[in-house]
Amino acid sequence: MGLNYVSGGGGGGGGFGWLRRVRTRQVLVLACVVLVLSIAGIVWISRDDAQAYSFDTKWRRTEPDPKEIYLRKIPRVIWQTVKSHKVPKLASDAGESWTRLNPTYDRIALDDSEVLDYVKRYYNETEFQLFKSMPVGVMKADFFRYMVVYMHGGVYADADTINLQTVDAWVNRDCEFVVAPEDNDAFFCQWAFAAIPRHPILKRLIELIFEQLANGPDYSNPHFVHAVTGPSIWTNAIREVLEISEDEKLNPFILTDRAKALTRDQGICWLTTEQLDRALRNLSAHDNPEFNQVGWSNWFAEAGEVNKKTAFGASEEE
Repeated sequence: MGLNYVSGGGGGGGGFGWLRRVRTRQVLVLACVVLVLSIAGIVWISRDDAQAYSFDTKWRRTEPDPKEIYLRKIPRVIWQTVKSHKVPKLASDAGESWTRLNPTYDRIALDDSEVLDYVKRYYNETEFQLFKSMPVGVMKADFFRYMVVYMHGGVYADADTINLQTVDAWVNRDCEFVVAPEDNDAFFCQWAFAAIPRHPILKRLIELIFEQLANGPDYSNPHFVHAVTGPSIWTNAIREVLEISEDEKLNPFILTDRAKALTRDQGICWLTTEQLDRALRNLSAHDNPEFNQVGWSNWFAEAGEVNKKTAFGASEEE
């Protein structure tokens, strides 16, 4: 599986030069990368089911290994997922906005099959099977964004977003984790965020999702997508790691002295919803028939097969 390059930048990539070379010497470089990763122990062999949920695999270490120390800044790479690389013009234009405004960044879009190949390569066999077991495509898209940014760092944005400002205008690369609350005060936004590799929030989030999948999620819950891989569990992981009370309303919280202390001491950088709205425009792919060709297929239809109800219901507005 090769990482599919939609665009590439000419500037420094914070150690991501090896990624850019995939475009011109893909076979040779990718073979070398696989060899290095295998030696480093990042490509794992399968384990017995009895060990499957012990959460002791090397990818869960918080600190980067020595060869990743140079990635302590947020790398200049933008991650996105698409159902297929044959996208409609609306989606192509959205992707081009990221390319045009960010010439010093690489933009990497992986389709459904490439995402599965990626998870199989970087995670053990039991974890791969748990990933495949998720019944709704959007759950895979949710989970993958956390997995890939945890492994490599960078910026994630949904494929249905138009970039209105350069990434450097709203992502401070000296930060270690960049996030904004949603308008509703209850959740943090997970359709656009940024982080360094191996960030502890993403580490804990991945653990929580695997725990739920291992224990068998309640797919009869009409909001199961939201709870298992979506904004709910994403927000829970952030609250847990940063010790933010469940009672805290998020938009007021990010303006408090405690939030400023988290920025100063832990590199957690907050965007207001207004700042995010100025930087990006979300085209609401889930409600747009043309964009149903872009994401992990039509998640409304898939959720209906599981539960005869929409996966989110009214949860995003509540």
